[in-house]
Amino acid sequence: MRYDELTLTSESVRRLKRTGCLLLLALLLAACSIDVSDVRPSAVTPALRLTLTTATPLTPPSASPTALPWASLHLAGHLIFLQNPNHEELVQLDLLSGTMSTLFHAENRAWLAAAAVSPDGQRVVMAYSPPPKDSSQLPGYTDLYLLPADGSGTPQVLLQRVAPEEAFAFPQWSADGHFVYYEHVIADTTAPPERPSFRFTIERVAYPNGQPEKILDDAIWPRLSPDGKKLAYVSFKQQTGENNLRIANADGSNSRLVMPAGAFFAVDAPVFSSDGQAIMFSAVGGPQLPSLSWLDQLLGVQIAEAHDVASDWWRVSINGGKPERLTHIGDIGLYADFAPDGQYVAFASLSGVFVMKPDGSNLTKLVGDALGGSICWTP
Repeated sequence: MRYDELTLTSESVRRLKRTGCLLLLALLLAACSIDVSDVRPSAVTPALRLTLTTATPLTPPSASPTALPWASLHLAGHLIFLQNPNHEELVQLDLLSGTMSTLFHAENRAWLAAAAVSPDGQRVVMAYSPPPKDSSQLPGYTDLYLLPADGSGTPQVLLQRVAPEEAFAFPQWSADGHFVYYEHVIADTTAPPERPSFRFTIERVAYPNGQPEKILDDAIWPRLSPDGKKLAYVSFKQQTGENNLRIANADGSNSRLVMPAGAFFAVDAPVFSSDGQAIMFSAVGGPQLPSLSWLDQLLGVQIAEAHDVASDWWRVSINGGKPERLTHIGDIGLYADFAPDGQYVAFASLSGVFVMKPDGSNLTKLVGDALGGSICWTP
């Protein structure tokens, strides 16, 4: 079904209201499929469908360089992304050989929400929730863990939650590897169950032994420029409905709008272009859409992220100007990263893993079962 045909049972709604857990909504949406048959500007090359059953690297029979769906694109490096319906695995795809391997397999009832590779390629920081010790507890409130980039060893805690209903999400490394940035979400326990409320901040912690430092209030989706000097993010005020793309210095200072306030109904998942002069972002529909959504009516909150409704990729200069639409895919859970040489950009979504040129052309589907989350393109 499409997102606008989503039907939730009364028990599902009560559960969402009772727990106030953001990730439960993502789980519900991840159970639905979407229609991406109308993909422009170019037809999508068929994907290579892979199923992983072991942590041992494997090469599918069809994955010789000449048989790969993306062979003509001459891609290089590795894509690291989440796979399986409940984000059970962190996997790596070798773009030259087509070899897929599992770096980390989460236990039953664990939750793996996002991952980012350090600049030196030696470690991965993950937003991860181990299985709850109490079977009555709901999974999904993630801490930050470190894992060797080759998948060896077990995850080690970098930053652990204090309150039971909070989460650390979408971690990012600074360009020099000295900080990990992340989104901090914490439930307002004083809010009535019928109108859940959350506080959103962007924080960073010095690696390896620093203390958390809040750098922005009412902010989500941190993403650093290639030189590490600028931070793109989305200002997010649940009570007023603010949802705007902004840019600041890496320490959170000198924040400014990249586009006029309210330019889109919802934006998220920003990523700097390889030269740092533009920001690609996910957005719902076109500019100046109505301010209410099905999510508003369902939960009574002011705003929904583009991440959880049908979205497309757009691009805007860091100096402002008119946003340029790059795709017409109407997909969910978009998250992107540029190739090290800047020639292509890869993105994960509910529909799979894709690559395209930075202008949206040459859109090609690589893998058909990623189911969103995050993605990193490494050498």
